[in-house]
Amino acid sequence: MRAFKFFVILLFGIFLAGSGEAREWKIEDFKALFLRASTEKLSWLPGELQIQRFVAEPEHLDLPDNIRAEVTFRTPPKLGPNSFLLRFFSKEGRLLATVRGACYLEAEIPVVVLKRPLPRHAILGPKDLALEKRPASRLPRDVITEMDEALGKRLRLSLRAGQILRAYALEDPPVIKRGNLVRIVARGKAFTVSALGEARQDGRPGEIIKVRNLSSKREVFAKVVDSKTVEVSF
Repeated sequence: MRAFKFFVILLFGIFLAGSGEAREWKIEDFKALFLRASTEKLSWLPGELQIQRFVAEPEHLDLPDNIRAEVTFRTPPKLGPNSFLLRFFSKEGRLLATVRGACYLEAEIPVVVLKRPLPRHAILGPKDLALEKRPASRLPRDVITEMDEALGKRLRLSLRAGQILRAYALEDPPVIKRGNLVRIVARGKAFTVSALGEARQDGRPGEIIKVRNLSSKREVFAKVVDSKTVEVSF
């Protein structure tokens, strides 16, 4: 079955008041039109778009001043390879020329990287992190782009200096650590009691961990409420 092609058309009002004499359009003009169209469609990208490779056929045209340029993308513009058509129309709407082209789009965006090597379970602070620009087309989907997304997080694995931070490598640090003393709160329909306990596992809010009741010496499973409290429900 024939593949469906999606076309996006962007119109540029470049009717230039002039004498009607011919103007030479060069490949740099074609590149500027394509970059402007791509920037409008990819405005959500945090980095500035760059054209790394650009080819067009023909590479130059002689056209009147009063013309309209139309950029047609064969697929929605994206980082990486793109193909397109440039069509030039007279003021009356008559097609004057068509340019076929292809290019490679790139954008460098700031990402969070490690300033020094850190071991597994290290807690990230401002001295550990830096922002560096990297090519967006080569970045994984879960790359960290904001400092606030990493500060205070704990590493799941050891990372080397200069390595970009990804969401999969970060976790919230436990608020309760194995061996901490905690208050065990037991709740029922008509009662609430508490006892002093010892955490037998690390835990984050909402997680279920094993704790030891220091009075009864029994071990129970309880939900972490905060850094000092766990809860057992009946």
